[in-house]
Amino acid sequence: MAEEKGADFEPNIIAFTCTWCGYPSANLAGVNKIEYPPNVKIIRVMCSGSVEPGVIMDAFEHGAHGVIVIGCLMDNCHYVSGNVKTQERIDALKELFDILGLDSKRLRTEWINASERTKFAESVNEFVEEVRALGPIPMKKKAKLKPRTQDETKEEVKQIIEDTGAFDCVECGKCTTVCPIASFDPDFAPRTIVLRAMEGIVEDIATDRDIWTCIACEQCNVMCPYKVDYSGFIRGMREEAVRHGSAPLCSQGGVIHSTQRIMANTDLKQQRLDWVKEDMEVTDKGEVFYFVGCLPHYDAIFKDMEELKLRDIAESAVRIMNKAGVVPVVSNEEKCCGHDLMWTGNESDFEKLMDHNVELIKKSGAKKVVFTCPECYRTFNMDYQDLIDDLGFEMVHIADYVKDLIDSGKLKAEDFASAQYKFTYHDSCRLGRHSGIYDSPRALAEVFSGGNYLEMERTRDKAVCCGVSAWTNCNAQTKRMQIDRLMEAKKAGADRMLMFCPKCQIHFKCAVQNEIPVDRSEVDVGIEDFTVAMARLLALMEEPKEEPIGDSE
Repeated sequence: MAEEKGADFEPNIIAFTCTWCGYPSANLAGVNKIEYPPNVKIIRVMCSGSVEPGVIMDAFEHGAHGVIVIGCLMDNCHYVSGNVKTQERIDALKELFDILGLDSKRLRTEWINASERTKFAESVNEFVEEVRALGPIPMKKKAKLKPRTQDETKEEVKQIIEDTGAFDCVECGKCTTVCPIASFDPDFAPRTIVLRAMEGIVEDIATDRDIWTCIACEQCNVMCPYKVDYSGFIRGMREEAVRHGSAPLCSQGGVIHSTQRIMANTDLKQQRLDWVKEDMEVTDKGEVFYFVGCLPHYDAIFKDMEELKLRDIAESAVRIMNKAGVVPVVSNEEKCCGHDLMWTGNESDFEKLMDHNVELIKKSGAKKVVFTCPECYRTFNMDYQDLIDDLGFEMVHIADYVKDLIDSGKLKAEDFASAQYKFTYHDSCRLGRHSGIYDSPRALAEVFSGGNYLEMERTRDKAVCCGVSAWTNCNAQTKRMQIDRLMEAKKAGADRMLMFCPKCQIHFKCAVQNEIPVDRSEVDVGIEDFTVAMARLLALMEEPKEEPIGDSE
C-alpha cells in the first residue's frame, strides 16, 4: 500500500549520532523520559565525520524519509574537524537533493553538548514534523533479480562469449601489451578473464575483481587482430556478476550510482536548470534538443572542487547555439542517460532511464539531439539504439555539430579569437575509441589555434584513458595513469589540455588536488573543457582566473 502524505504518515527517520555528544544526549533524553518519536532510528557512530554521503543516499534508497546527523559543537569535535567535514558534505548533499527534487529539508545537522538532552529531543521532534509535512518519497519498488543456478550461469556466460566474439581469442597477448591497467599491474590481462570464462570457471564470478578492474577503455578492442569485443564481454560479465551478489567498489562511496538509481525509480520534480541565464534563449519544444546529462549533479557532488563549474559546459553549449541562431530545447525533466548503471551491471534501471529520456525527447518534437558529454552521446548512439533500434531523432556530438555550423556559415571561423596559449587535446575513450570521433575536435582546434595547437605523443586511438570508468576503479594505478597523461601534455609543451569529457576533467583535477609523486612543475597544465574554451574564444564566456595546479606546496 502506498504511503500517503498527512497526519497519518509516519516518516522513517535515521539519526546518526556521534558517540561523544549526539548519542549521550539521546541516551539522557531516554533516561529522563523526554519523549521523541519512536520512528527515529538512532545509529551510533564514532564521529559524525564518518557518515559518508553514500551512506546517507543508501538510507534514502532503502526507505528513509529524512536523515539527521547529530554531533559535537563546532569548536568541540573530539576528532578536531569531523563535524566541519560533515557539515560541508551535508551542504553539498542538500544542493544535490534540491536538484533531484528530493528537497534539502530532508537533511539536517545538529551540533550539541552531550548533556543537552532537551535540545536533542526538541531537534528530533521538529525534524520529524518537517519531514512529515514533506510527505513520503514516491520511490518505485525494485524487483529482485532472480538468482541463476550454476548451469544457467554457464549458459549465460557462453552466450556472452558468443555475442562478443570472445571464442576467437587466440591468446596472442596483444591486448595485454596496450592495456593501461596491465602496464601497472602485471597480474592483470584482458585475455585471462576471457580464458576463465571459456573454460567454464564461473564459480568465482561474484568475487572476480578483474571484471571490475577493467576500465573499458577499448585499447584492447582496437589492438585485437580477431576483433574480440572485450569491453562488451566485460559489460556482460558484470551484469551476470551482479546477479550473484557482486558489486563494484565505487569511488565517492557509491553516491553517484545512488543518485542515478533514485532518478530511475522516482518521478520527482527536479530543479536542474539554474544554469540558464536570462539572456540565454531556450525552449520547451523545437527541432534541436540539448541533452545536458549529469553536469548539475556533479557540480553538487564535487562541491569541494570549487574550480570545477561543470554547468559552464551547458551554458557554453547553449550560448554557442544561440550565436548560430539556434534555440535549443532544454528540459527540467531530463534524467541521467544511464551509462554508469549499464556499465556496472544494472540493466533494469538503465532501461528505465532510457525509456524516460527517449519519450521526453520525442514529446519535445526534436529531430536532432546535441550532446556535450561523450558518455551520453555514446549511450544514446550505441546502447539506446541497440535496444530500441530507431529512436526517431538524430544524435550528434557538439564537436561535429559546431563544425557543421561553421561549414554551413551559421558560425564564422573569424568570430573565434586565436588562442593566446599553447594547448593540446585529450581524446576521451567514449568519444574516441568507442565512437570514432577524432577529426572534428582537431578541425575545430585548427580554427582557433593561431598556430598554438600541439599533439601529444599518444593520440587518437592510442590515447591514454583517464583511468576511471563508471566510478568503479579509482585507485593508485589509475592515479598514476592520470599523472602520466598530465606529464605527457606538459612534455608536449602545452599550457592547457582541452577535453570534452566532464569525468576526465574531474579525474585529472582530482589527481593533482593533493600530494603527488612528481614535481608539480611536471604536471602544471591547465585542464579545460573544449566547449567552454570555444565559448570563451567567441567572447561568450569569461576567461578563468589563472590558478596553480593543486596545492602550492
